[in-house]
Amino acid sequence: MQVSTLNLSYAAFAVCTIAVLFYRRRHSLNLLLSIRGPPSPSLLWGNLLQLMLPDNYGDFEFGWQKEYGSVYRIKGCLGQNRLIISDPLAIKHIINTPTFTHPPGFLRNAALAFGRSVASVQGDEHRRFRGAMSIGFSAKVVRSFAPIFTDVARKTIREWELLCTPGAPTTLNVCQLLDRATLDIISQAALGIHINTVQDPQHPLAKSHTNILAAAFKRTSLTLMADHLSGFLPSFIFRQIVHLPIASMQAVSAFRTVTERLIRTKADELGTQEVANDLLSTIRNGRSGNSKMTIPELTDQIRILLVAGQDPTSVILAWSLYWLAANPDFQAKLRLEIRLATENAADGQLDYDGMTLLNALVKETLRFHPAVPITERIATEDAVLPLAEAVVTSDGQRLSQLPVKKGQAIMIAIASYHRLEALWGEDAHEFNPSRWLDGNPCKGNALGPYGHLLSFLGGPRVCLGWRFGVLEAQVILSELIASFDFTLPESSCVRSRLSGTEGVPFDAGRKGLDLCLTRV
Repeated sequence: MQVSTLNLSYAAFAVCTIAVLFYRRRHSLNLLLSIRGPPSPSLLWGNLLQLMLPDNYGDFEFGWQKEYGSVYRIKGCLGQNRLIISDPLAIKHIINTPTFTHPPGFLRNAALAFGRSVASVQGDEHRRFRGAMSIGFSAKVVRSFAPIFTDVARKTIREWELLCTPGAPTTLNVCQLLDRATLDIISQAALGIHINTVQDPQHPLAKSHTNILAAAFKRTSLTLMADHLSGFLPSFIFRQIVHLPIASMQAVSAFRTVTERLIRTKADELGTQEVANDLLSTIRNGRSGNSKMTIPELTDQIRILLVAGQDPTSVILAWSLYWLAANPDFQAKLRLEIRLATENAADGQLDYDGMTLLNALVKETLRFHPAVPITERIATEDAVLPLAEAVVTSDGQRLSQLPVKKGQAIMIAIASYHRLEALWGEDAHEFNPSRWLDGNPCKGNALGPYGHLLSFLGGPRVCLGWRFGVLEAQVILSELIASFDFTLPESSCVRSRLSGTEGVPFDAGRKGLDLCLTRV
C-alpha cells in the first residue's frame, strides 16, 4: 500500500512537472507570437527578401522599426520566427553573454572559407586565438602602420591623376582603386608583402580576393535559403560542398590555395629577417606557451584578416567620399583643416585624432553606413533579455524584459540601432557629421569601442582591428581630400545594398560609386 501510494505520488509529480513544462513552453511560444511585426509576404522566404535584398538597404527595416519599435518579429525562411532587435540594453546583453552565439550555418560557412579562425570558433579556442592576435592590434603597433597607409594613398592619388583631365572634373568609379588600395595595405601590414595592385591588378592574390568577394559572398534569394538550410546538413555532407564545381566553391578553393602559399612562404622567412613589421611576424613572435599559434592556425587567422581588413575599410572610404561630394561646404572646411594640420605637424606626423572635422566624418559614416548593418545570433539556452524600452505585444501586454527560448534566432539590427531617435536625436535618419563636433551625441551607454557605435560590434567578439580600420580611414581620407575635390555627377543615383554582410554602394545598378574628381 505504501509502495502504491509512493508510486502514485511520483506519477502525480511527473504529470505536474510535464504539465508545468508544457505550459511554460506554450506560454513562451504564445509570447513570441504576440510580439508584433510585419506580415510575411512569402511562405518560402518570409520577410528576408524585404530585409536583406531591398533596392536600398533599410527601405523596409527602418519603416518596421518606426512602426513596431526596437524589438519586433519577422518570418525567416520556411516560416522560422526571428526577432529583430535594436534595443540597446538587449543588444548589450546579447553581445556580452556566451548564451548567444553565431548560428551553426554562419560558423560552418566561415570555417569553409577561412578555416578555424576567430570568425568560426567558440569558447576557449576563440579566447586563445584572440589572446594570441591581440598583440598585433595594440595602439602602438597600429600606429607603426601609418607610413604604409600614407604610401598606398599617394600611389592611389597618382593613379587618379593619370586618369583625370587637368583642370576639369573627371568621372571615375572610385571603388575600383579604393578596393585595390585597401588590399595592398592589408597585404603589406599582415604579411609584409608588396603586391601593388593599385598600379598592377594582376597579382594572384588580387584575382582570388576579387573572386571570393564576388562569388562566395554574393547575396541572392537562393543564397539566403542555402544559408538557412546549411545549419541542418550533417557535417560530413557539408565538408564535401567545397568540392562542388560551382563558381563560389571554386573561388573559395582558389583563395585558400593562394593565401596558404603566400603565408607559408612568409612563415619560412620568420627568424631570418632583422626587423619584421607585419602582423604575422608580430603575432608569431609575440606569444609563448598555450596562447602561441601554430603555422596552420596562423594561416587561418591571416585569411580572415585579408578579407575583414580590406573590404569594410574600402566601403567606409567610398561612403565618406560620397557624402563629402554631397556636402561641398563641409568638404571645403575639412580640406582646410587638413592643410592646417599638415602645416603644423611636428616632424611630418599628423595628429589625426586631433582633427575634429575628419573624425566627425569618419564617425558619422560608420554610424550611417555600418560595414555590417545586421548580424545574426542564436540562443544556446533559455534566457531573458533586459529592455531599455518596453515592448507592447499584440494583446496589449507591456514587457520590460523579454524571455527567449533555446534555439531562438535573433538579428542584431546595427543599422537600426544607429538610427534610434531616442539615442541619436530627431535627425538620426539624416547624415550630419556636425552632430559629433560637440562631443559624443549618443545619449546611451557605450556599446562599441569607438564613438558608442556598433560598427565594430562589442563585447568578447569586438573587432580586433578596429583601431587599424579607423587610422587607415583617417590617413587615406586626409591624403585624398587634400588632393582632389569630389562632386556628384548630375544623374547620381546611389543605393546601399548587401554584398556578403556589408552595405556597399551600388551606382547605376552595379557595385561601385561614380564621382567627379578635380585636382586641387
